[in-house]
Amino acid sequence: MLEAQAEVESVSLMLQLHHRRLDELFDRVEIATEIGSWSEARREFGQFRTSLEEHFRIEEEFMFPSFEAFTRALGGPTAAMRAEHCEIGRFLDVIEHLLRDEQPLGEIGAAFEAILDTHNAKEEQGLYPLFERHAPPEAYSALDLELRPLSAGAR
Repeated sequence: MLEAQAEVESVSLMLQLHHRRLDELFDRVEIATEIGSWSEARREFGQFRTSLEEHFRIEEEFMFPSFEAFTRALGGPTAAMRAEHCEIGRFLDVIEHLLRDEQPLGEIGAAFEAILDTHNAKEEQGLYPLFERHAPPEAYSALDLELRPLSAGAR
C-alpha cells in the first residue's frame, strides 16, 4: 500500500509542479510585455499556451474519465473543470491577439491569472486528492506515464 501511495503522491505532485512551471512561464510573458519585448512575449506565450493545453489534454483524457468512472458522476467537479478549461482557452485567444497587436495585457492579464489561480487551487485542493484516494492503480499508471514529459520540462 505504501508503494501505491508514493505513486499517487508523485502524480499529484507532478501536476502541482507543472502548475508552478506554468505560472513561471506566464510571468515571463508579462515581464516581456512590460519591457516592450513583443517578439519575446509572443515566443514565451507560445510555450506557455502549448504547455497549458497539454496539461489540459492530460487531465481531460486521463484523469477526468477515470475520476468520473470511480465516482460514477459525469457532472460535478470534472464538468466544472472542463468548463473552466474552455473559459481559460478563450482568455488565451484574447491574450494572443493582444500580443500580436503589441498591446499590454493589463486587466485581461490580471483577470486571466486570477481565473487560472482559482482553477489550479480547486484542482490541487479538491480533485487531485480525490483522485489519489479513489482511482484504481491502472489509472495512476496511465496518468503517470503521460505526466513524465511534463515533469521533465519542469526541472
